[in-house]
Amino acid sequence: MSRPHVAACLLVLLAFAGASPSRAGDVPPLDALVSRISMSLGGAQGGAAVLAKATAFDMVFRRTFKDSHSRDEVTADHRYLSLDRGVRQRLDIRVVDGEGKDSAAVVTAEGSWLIVDAAVHDVDAETVRAQLTEFDPLRLYSVPFALGSEGRQILGAASLSAAEKDGDRFILIGRDEEGTETSRLEVDARSYRPLVVQFQSSSGHVEYRYGDYQEIADGLVVPFEREFWRNGTRISRTEVSRFRLKAPADAPNLFDHAQSALGVLPDVKPIPKAP
Repeated sequence: MSRPHVAACLLVLLAFAGASPSRAGDVPPLDALVSRISMSLGGAQGGAAVLAKATAFDMVFRRTFKDSHSRDEVTADHRYLSLDRGVRQRLDIRVVDGEGKDSAAVVTAEGSWLIVDAAVHDVDAETVRAQLTEFDPLRLYSVPFALGSEGRQILGAASLSAAEKDGDRFILIGRDEEGTETSRLEVDARSYRPLVVQFQSSSGHVEYRYGDYQEIADGLVVPFEREFWRNGTRISRTEVSRFRLKAPADAPNLFDHAQSALGVLPDVKPIPKAP
């Protein structure tokens, strides 16, 4: 889902804010709350703007997802490496649990290839880049980035009036004219960073859950834990173990067409042992 589409969905769906619940005395005024949410995510000049200026990034994460064909869950470790502002990119996948093969997809200015079963296969560059788009941080963090850069416009223009405190969370709720909840934003009461974002999309009820926020660079704040739910079913869970805005020392070998060994991914989380 693109950032403009996310922003549009949030703006339209949060515009149906209805009657406000009882407001606790320690809930900030709505405009202050909206501003703090935006600034907690780096503000207009943070997030995606910071990432776009980076010449390289190296991201390692574990992802559990439903296979599109069998609908069985698969858990795999990933490493997504982008150098020279995306001219060279590589995605490694190592299956931890479930069906699938370990692989690496590589694209450079000189060519692109796929490594599977220790064999190198030349492939179309556009096909590889299209595959990598799904794992790009700009897509993975599209909702927090939109709330950070456009949060004041998105939430401010929605004329939200529903804000309450529930334990350690501030909750903003949008309702339709019948009073039915149409959207929800839950933020940490101390950090003001989103924990839950829910809204209706063309594919149904969508929910994002976030946790373990870390500041990668000045203004670049991302959750290292992310879950995506649709219509009550968890579609994917992502746990980041490494995110750096620099080229790694092993980069030359990773972009060598003659290298067919996949190797071990750095900084992956230990595989949980069965009880």
